[in-house]
Amino acid sequence: MEKLFGIARRNPRTPFDHVPFHDPGNPNISSVPAFLFWLGRRQWWIITTGTFFGVVAFSSLAIMPGFLGKGIQAISDHNQAGVNRWALTIIFVGAVQSLAGVLRHRRALGGWIVCATRLQQIITRKAASLGADLPRLVSTGEVVSVNSNDVERVARAFDMIPRLTGAIISFIFVSVILIKSSPTIGWLVVLGVPLMSLGIAPIIKPLQTREAFQRKKLSDASNLAADTVAGLRVLRGIGGEDAFIARFKSASQEVRAAAVRTARMRSFLEGLQVILPGALILGVIYIGGNLVASGDLKIGALLSFYGYSAFLVLPLKVLTESAQRLTSASVSARRVINLLSITTINRWGNNESPDTRSILHDGKSGLTINPQEFLAIVSDDPQLADELCDRLGGYVDADQVYLGHLPLTTFTRESIRRAIYSQEKDPAILSGTIGSIFSVENSGRLSIDDAMQAASSQDILDSLEGEGMGAEVVERGRTLSGGQRQRLSLARTLYVDAPIVILDDPTSAVDAHTESRIASRMAQMRQERTTVVFTNSPLILDRADRVVLLVGGKTQSEGDHSELLESSQMYRDLVTRGA
Repeated sequence: MEKLFGIARRNPRTPFDHVPFHDPGNPNISSVPAFLFWLGRRQWWIITTGTFFGVVAFSSLAIMPGFLGKGIQAISDHNQAGVNRWALTIIFVGAVQSLAGVLRHRRALGGWIVCATRLQQIITRKAASLGADLPRLVSTGEVVSVNSNDVERVARAFDMIPRLTGAIISFIFVSVILIKSSPTIGWLVVLGVPLMSLGIAPIIKPLQTREAFQRKKLSDASNLAADTVAGLRVLRGIGGEDAFIARFKSASQEVRAAAVRTARMRSFLEGLQVILPGALILGVIYIGGNLVASGDLKIGALLSFYGYSAFLVLPLKVLTESAQRLTSASVSARRVINLLSITTINRWGNNESPDTRSILHDGKSGLTINPQEFLAIVSDDPQLADELCDRLGGYVDADQVYLGHLPLTTFTRESIRRAIYSQEKDPAILSGTIGSIFSVENSGRLSIDDAMQAASSQDILDSLEGEGMGAEVVERGRTLSGGQRQRLSLARTLYVDAPIVILDDPTSAVDAHTESRIASRMAQMRQERTTVVFTNSPLILDRADRVVLLVGGKTQSEGDHSELLESSQMYRDLVTRGA
């Protein structure tokens, strides 16, 4: 049954592998030519068959002027049998050309789709492998731009190969015919077409430079737009919409100016594609007309020469279009390579057994976290606190953080992600149902209801469309308030129930009564687990087993909440400000 419908599982290395691929492969990113060659090799069957049909289609089109000339000459000679013979020949060749053209076009589209799919899978795999490191290394707008626009431009280069090969072979074929039939006109055409190509060649490099600049400006504008949308709520709160709108307008104008400069070069190139072939055809008609007038050339042969000359304009256009696409593909391939060349911030080891009941120690700040401890951290510098949170989670400088006597980098990244769950200040909430948000790996010790109860987030279900776990959440939880997003994210974190949890200011947008309930329930739920909370909230600080004060990113003092209130003026100021 599977074979009947063509869905049998195939070896991913065969040229018949269906998309999406079981394994898209590991590209050669040492250079743009090596990268493009690697992509071409992975679809050699499509390129080969497409090239065959392209050669047949162009060759059929190339010999057509000769047959038309023969037919015209037969009419001129009043040879009815010859007219019938050449008419049937033209019909047959036209049918072959049409069929081969359709098949060539199908293979070209197939090559484009296969290449684009392979690249998108490779980029997606790269993004997944970087995981939480990705937004720290490259902007979201850049990834989106590469995965859409640049992938398409690279793939488009491969659907030109069948046409380009057919155009080159047919050009050589027609050139031989022209030289053998009339050396004067033949050499005029054969030498004229390459000279026209050379006249166009100097434009390609400036076009490539302008297009690369345009792509950069477009990427910058996309990044600015993504950042603005992500921070729209904050912008509205501080009245900064007008400033960012002005910045985006400026960026848009830069994109427009770059696009206009690129379009000017393209229009000049396309104008040459019309003017230069037109001049060549005029030369052929002028010389050929004189030869006919002198009796050295028959009228049918002149018509054939005109047809051949007109045909040779097509290979020139294909060559120019191929140069343009290769230019765009080279620029885009460089951007794809840059994305694929990004490496993780940390180099990880092979140890898959981190001891989560050991002390967690950060060498840079001097912070020590005891196992099964509810630790609260107060910092005088929010940015340094964020950096410490990232280090403890193993996202940056993981070699400076020790679990027991071993740095985090001696373990595999996957084992650390399972052992330490870090929730940032603004955690991502993807679109989907509430149930899909909780579709994460967990310990199995707690239910979703337990986690939502502890995070005091049951009321969120009532504010969404749908019932229970089927309630819908839009992208980034835009329809939720800041406090609802925080509580929903906290519920997901508690449901994961990782041995070590790092929370960065998880209740900053929650009212005091709700925050008090969360602090009490979270402390109780996490009694047998290690929990670290970065916060200035007295309600959470009072529930902590221990509180650490960080000054300048270094551990200055520690104790419980009441002790630090009595002993540290800075602590009192920070907590009072947080309250």
